[in-house]
Amino acid sequence: MSVEENKRIACELVQGLDSDHGDAAFDLLHESALWTVMAHADSFPVSGSMSKAEFVEHINRFRQAIPSGIRITVTGVTAEAARVAVEAESTATLPNGRILNQFYHFLFEIEDGTVRKAREYIDTAHGVAVHSG
Repeated sequence: MSVEENKRIACELVQGLDSDHGDAAFDLLHESALWTVMAHADSFPVSGSMSKAEFVEHINRFRQAIPSGIRITVTGVTAEAARVAVEAESTATLPNGRILNQFYHFLFEIEDGTVRKAREYIDTAHGVAVHSG
């Protein structure tokens, strides 16, 4: 795959995680994909590695928990060979009335047109603050 194709796959996956895109993004994950949220378990409830099935379940639960939906926008992409870094921002109104305005950095490893590994870096302090209460 070309670098441009890898960038397309990574951006499509990130944008596909929002509420408007159904489950098509999950097809971009290899069946043995590993998604890792780079956070400490003692400070953030969603951390560590998930299989594809666990990640899909996590995203579906997250979508259901935000009835008004979540919007994700890619704000930057950098790629070298099979590694693609994507910066993104999400916005959502949570059921508690607070506004989630999260910033992300994803690092994807892509092979044969699917994501094999994903590392998600997230502002854990903001996540905890807006979900509390």
